[in-house]
Amino acid sequence: MARNRRNQASIQERTANKRQQEDAILASGTFDDVGEIPADFVVPSEPTSSRKKRSQSWDDEEQDYELKPRSLNNPEEGMVEGLPIKINGKVSRNLVKRQRKNEPKEEEMSDEEDEEEIERAKAAAKAAAEAKKAEEEKEEGPMTEEKILELQEEIADMVEKIMENPEENTNALTRLVKMTQSKNPNTCKFSMLALVPVFNSIIPGYRIRPLSDAEKKEKVTKEVARLRIFEQNLVGNYRTYIETLKNLSKVANNENPIKVALGVNAMQAANGIISNASHFNFRSDVFAILVRRICKPNLSVDPIAVTIIKTIESLFTGDDEGAISVEIVRILSKVLKVRNYMIDESALNILLSLDVLQDYDPNTKEENTEVQMKIKKKDRVHLSKKQRKVRKEMKEIDEEMRKAEMVVSAEEREKNQAETLKLILALYLNILKIGTPKLVGAVLEGLSKFGNMVNFDMLGDFLEVMKEIIIEADLTELDPAEVRKVLLCIVSAFSLVSNNRHMKISVDLSTFVNALYAILFNVTLDADIELSYKSLRLADPLNDELVKPSVNVSTKAELLLKALDYTFFRTPSGTRERAEAFTKRLYVCMTHTPEKTTVALLKFIDKLMTKYPEIRGMYSTEDRIQNGSYHITSDIISRANPSAATLWENSLLSKHYCPTVVKGVGSLANRSKESEKQ
Repeated sequence: MARNRRNQASIQERTANKRQQEDAILASGTFDDVGEIPADFVVPSEPTSSRKKRSQSWDDEEQDYELKPRSLNNPEEGMVEGLPIKINGKVSRNLVKRQRKNEPKEEEMSDEEDEEEIERAKAAAKAAAEAKKAEEEKEEGPMTEEKILELQEEIADMVEKIMENPEENTNALTRLVKMTQSKNPNTCKFSMLALVPVFNSIIPGYRIRPLSDAEKKEKVTKEVARLRIFEQNLVGNYRTYIETLKNLSKVANNENPIKVALGVNAMQAANGIISNASHFNFRSDVFAILVRRICKPNLSVDPIAVTIIKTIESLFTGDDEGAISVEIVRILSKVLKVRNYMIDESALNILLSLDVLQDYDPNTKEENTEVQMKIKKKDRVHLSKKQRKVRKEMKEIDEEMRKAEMVVSAEEREKNQAETLKLILALYLNILKIGTPKLVGAVLEGLSKFGNMVNFDMLGDFLEVMKEIIIEADLTELDPAEVRKVLLCIVSAFSLVSNNRHMKISVDLSTFVNALYAILFNVTLDADIELSYKSLRLADPLNDELVKPSVNVSTKAELLLKALDYTFFRTPSGTRERAEAFTKRLYVCMTHTPEKTTVALLKFIDKLMTKYPEIRGMYSTEDRIQNGSYHITSDIISRANPSAATLWENSLLSKHYCPTVVKGVGSLANRSKESEKQ
């Protein structure tokens, strides 16, 4: 028993010594000296009080270690959750570093923290670069139907947000504008066309001007500041959008089909946005895009050209102030000069739709007829110095309000009209001097409308050019297109001269009168004398190409009657000899002309007979002294000897199938018989 007790005491003593050794090692904080403890290693025992102190210090250190705060290396610390990024079909998180304003800088920062921040920034930049690269690779690759639907839904969501609250969703507008510059044609097309209704709805009804330095420095309310920021963002995005349309529209017809299709889409967008944005910023750039597109030699291959022409014509028709018309005509003149007037006739005929020149008369200047009567001193209302100052301030306020409302005065409108007319006439004169065959007819059509507005300085130039056109034309053999050109030339020349009659000038118009007399047979033998391009008719099966000018509604019968009216009633070109010659030739022509044209010519002869009673003697051969014979084949009036002619065609026309023609012929014959009795 005693031996067992000694063994237990030794075991307890060795265990206690081992625990003390381990406690000493933990207190030192290192485990380098740890090894196997020999069995016979004996440490002298210590008192019990020291053992209790050591165990108590161990408990305190353990408690301090537990209460010490832990520092975790959290990569998301100081980061903000951004919009997710879609990479290779998988949506990944996008962490953006938080930007804190007025954050106090730490005075002391360890090198390890600096290195961590640099590594984080590098990692974020690398992730953004990889996302951008993946997006570009996605755009360059082929798009499936599912991806196209996702793209359309994304664009539709952005458009809906912008429509609901444009001031709060300027980021969506900026992103949608940037998508128009994408390399992917589908992204470019959908975003470009989607922006048309967006801009049409959010563009204000006024032009946004840049802020001055004083306005930028002044203090404004939150609403005004928010509105200014929105307007500046709107103008910037709109300018970027217009530049994109301009770049995409500059494509030839023989380019890559994808680029050609994008060019057509860009023109559709520009054409759709100008109707509501004709008052907004950068409208001259949009006008230039549209005008350059239609100024091409062949517009039949362009699917959007007809729509653009109709849009410009509608702008001309609805322009009451004249500012839009001046800009478009100025751009058109520059583009035509650069392209050496090699364009289609339809592009030039848009000038005939100008509505601002309908009530303009350059030869009459409005004078101020209001005479201000001087008020006598005794009748004046006495005003104090303060009242006069208030009245002066009110006048200044009224003037500022008038300018702010952008009210166009009569003087500004007249200035726009004068500038527009000057540009048009200079353009017409240059085309006639160059002699572009395709555009001569369109120019003469325009001169027949605006010819009464030509001033005296340009009158001689126009008449000389038109005389050259008639002299160069072979009046004996003319096709229907050349006949119309000569008729337009004659009508335009008479219109120019009739406008300047008040200046008491004498102009020799015998060249135009002789030309009209020479082409009478060609005009009346034309089967389409009463038809224009708007008339319904069957297409020629032997001719696949059907030429239809955009604005050319006057028929040849109308031009003929207008030329005859100018010759004998609006200008001093009519004489007795010419009246007799034209009457005889018109009777010959009426045996071939259609019903309506014949009735119109009979009415003209009735009116002519009233002015020149000598014509009545041509209906009978009784009591007439004739020298020589009438030469019907001569195209020169002085050599035809019309006084020896007899109107025997009157008997043929009395058997006409139309009762109206028969009645008119009988009325003229009865008038001639009544004059013989008298």
